[in-house]
Amino acid sequence: MDEKKVLLRMVKALATDLQNIQQRGAGYYSAAPFVNRYNRLLEKAKTIFKKEDDVLIATFSELEDTSSVDPSDKMKVIQKVIIEIGQLIAYIEASLE
Repeated sequence: MDEKKVLLRMVKALATDLQNIQQRGAGYYSAAPFVNRYNRLLEKAKTIFKKEDDVLIATFSELEDTSSVDPSDKMKVIQKVIIEIGQLIAYIEASLE
């Protein structure tokens, strides 16, 4: 089993889940499950890719959830996760080429 390919599929699945929740109005949902899952996948990516490329993988950092109940604050967190996931997908895909 190729860990990189599995990781790529998992990150893409998280991106799909985020798009679905965003279309339903992400501000009414907690961003915590997405932030936590992203952070765990990022940790795994850093473990896998640190051996090959410490410079670029180091540009990714863990995200924090908001304690605010304001939907606009929750949406900002979701947007950060979406951006970071997109970049992580691009990174993994490029490393597989």
